[in-house]
Amino acid sequence: MTQKKTTILLSVSLVITLVIAIFYVLKTKNIEQKLSDSENINTELNENMMAYRSLENIDSILVRGEYRGALRAYRKKMENKDLLDVAGVRMRIEIAQQLLQLREGTLSDEEAAARKDSLEALQRGALAATSEIRKYDSLSFALEKAKVQLNTIRRNLQKKSYGQYLTFPSAKGNQMHYVGQVKNKQANGTGVAILDTGSRYEGEWKANMRHGEGSFYWADGEHYEGSYVNDLRNGQGTYYWPNGEKYVGHWKDDKRNGQGTFYSADGEVMTSGIWKEDKLVEPDKN
Repeated sequence: MTQKKTTILLSVSLVITLVIAIFYVLKTKNIEQKLSDSENINTELNENMMAYRSLENIDSILVRGEYRGALRAYRKKMENKDLLDVAGVRMRIEIAQQLLQLREGTLSDEEAAARKDSLEALQRGALAATSEIRKYDSLSFALEKAKVQLNTIRRNLQKKSYGQYLTFPSAKGNQMHYVGQVKNKQANGTGVAILDTGSRYEGEWKANMRHGEGSFYWADGEHYEGSYVNDLRNGQGTYYWPNGEKYVGHWKDDKRNGQGTFYSADGEVMTSGIWKEDKLVEPDKN
């Protein structure tokens, strides 16, 4: 009887050992498969990223205004049978063609307006694309749309005979395309300028510098409305963030200095007091 029990126990132990061994073999194979899948996904992501970076390089050519070169590069991309984003490249080709025609002045005012509407429609289409495409296209769309708007403004100002077109570098070295009042061959008075970064300033000028009341819009959605002195934010002004937050108060040399209040997106006061060099140094007691 004892020998029989021993045999049963040995058999049970053997079965358990086999089950455990099979379990770990299967688990090891599963882990190896997951590792292999992860490596394949990583390789695919790297290839996709390289493809988008390649398109970004061509986009930079478009942003610089070299429309013919960008057009050739986009068309060469279309010859690639393994192209991931065919629709995106076709859209870029259409933009380059339209901007080339606008710059060469081969379009009437009506056609130019239609091209502007078309570019805006393309931009709306791009917003529905993948997050990767939106990331690389947002700046170029903002800049190119701004250039089309500038072209329209310039045409209108020239027709009314009170505006002139100038290009000059800003104090920070960015190229500015200006349309507005000119005196002594410099921006003086009221005018609009588009920077090569895609940002825009509308307001008063003095000797090619922002001076007086004006509004500055960055390509990322932030903007400032208020006073400028010698090309810098000075005096009373309001700075807006895309999420709805804002700062209302005094500025000195582009930084928050003096009495100011920071508001949340729903309009509640988050903090208020005396600011210095963009930092709150003396909060209000209330």
